[in-house]
Amino acid sequence: MISTGKPVHTLLALVSVLAVASGAQPALARPDHAAPTAAATEHSHLSWTPCRTLVHGWDPGDKRTECATVSVPVDYARPQGRTIRLMISRLKATSPARRRGVVLINPGGPGNSGLEMPGFLSRTSVAGIGTDHDLIGFDPRGIGFSGGKRCDPSPEDGPAPDPKASARVQFAQEYRQNARYNKRCAGYDPAYIAGLSTTVMARDMDRIRVALGEEKIGFYGISWGTALGVVYRSLYDRHVDRMLLDSVMPPDFSLKAMNDGPVAAAEADFARFARWVATRNRRYHLGRTAPAVTGTVLGLARQLDRHPRTLTLPDGRSVTFGVGALRTIMGYPRGRWPDMATSVVALRHGGVPPLLGDEEGGERASRHTGLVDSVDSGLLPQISVLCNDQGADPDEHTLWRQEQRRVASSPLFNSLAGYESWCAGWPLPAQPWHLRRGTSTVQFVGHRYETTTPYPWARKMRRRVGGALLTVEDGVHGSLLQTPCGSRAVEFFSTGRLFEGTCPGVPGH
Repeated sequence: MISTGKPVHTLLALVSVLAVASGAQPALARPDHAAPTAAATEHSHLSWTPCRTLVHGWDPGDKRTECATVSVPVDYARPQGRTIRLMISRLKATSPARRRGVVLINPGGPGNSGLEMPGFLSRTSVAGIGTDHDLIGFDPRGIGFSGGKRCDPSPEDGPAPDPKASARVQFAQEYRQNARYNKRCAGYDPAYIAGLSTTVMARDMDRIRVALGEEKIGFYGISWGTALGVVYRSLYDRHVDRMLLDSVMPPDFSLKAMNDGPVAAAEADFARFARWVATRNRRYHLGRTAPAVTGTVLGLARQLDRHPRTLTLPDGRSVTFGVGALRTIMGYPRGRWPDMATSVVALRHGGVPPLLGDEEGGERASRHTGLVDSVDSGLLPQISVLCNDQGADPDEHTLWRQEQRRVASSPLFNSLAGYESWCAGWPLPAQPWHLRRGTSTVQFVGHRYETTTPYPWARKMRRRVGGALLTVEDGVHGSLLQTPCGSRAVEFFSTGRLFEGTCPGVPGH
């Protein structure tokens, strides 16, 4: 059997260079999930200041983007208690006479800063949205300049998995290490960590709406930003003007879905590649049928798993080529299919392939521990949001059985299941999404060959909550703004016109 060849996906190996502090431990209150009411309708005063004077490293030549802060409660069940100040940014509509409102923007993550998104969008094919809308960026709570914090790995969490141990033992070691990390980091400030959820962040968005003095808002969300959008719409449908969601999350959220979906999408893309190669057997001699091509590639993978090859490149360098590199290459976009096929041919005959795969690098973790203010929050917000949304992972044995099923069904692409045991032992109550169909206008955008947020998720989400679905013919995550079809987003926000059908994507992808 081909070994999984997975990098250690433990969050401890990924959350690196973290700073130190100790945190208070207030009592944890279950987050308030009562149906939200609209926040106060009076226009809160915002003090706008050029972002370049507030944010270190901001482009000093940017004289348009302004920043302000909005106060939100740490716990909506205690609105008079602790607060967090969210930083937001604004690019005013370039045609004030035509202004019809605001569009909030989220780039995904969860955990990515959104402050620079207005300026970024203004340099893409969707820039026209800013003609008749103010573009509003923001750092969601716990991220960047909105109370961002990070938690450091610690020796208390136990040693990293032993690379010489069996796959089963490594899996158990990783699960237990993650569980210790989760318990420790959530324990520094449970009320704060409990607030890092999609539902709470959606409530924060409505506070931003009120602070802006808007009855309705537009929203442009990418990746996890699509989850933030549909949850907001489910809570505040009457406050949504128009919403565009690109590269859509699954409506039934779980880390199992996040693991299984990309693996299935990669298998589907590989099946297309195998069919393409089979029709060119006279050129590549890898098999006359798609199953024969698949068998050839899997046979090569088994060989490389047992005996990685040392290749001497034309420039004299030597590299070791193993099954991991082959996996990476087999996941390249369709524009690379000729080189992918040629690489398989070369490797079968002992030659040097034109493609080598990506090199994997490691990160060193700091030796310090604690929860500390930080504008560079690492993976802590992502872990917290995913685990608060789902709740704790199943037990170790259940997750191992799921892993073994993926290995058996997808020996080439099971390593795309990158969220294994991230929520092991998560100690806080689950805050699941409660999605509802709405009447406000929502445009989904899915990418036919994408593996990060697979296309079937967009179709399922549209069926769940309504709206229209535009299909981009590429596999590039969130790429609408990279294509001429970004003009459809501009038209959507300006006129409300919904789009079905297909659209050309990024060439070669």
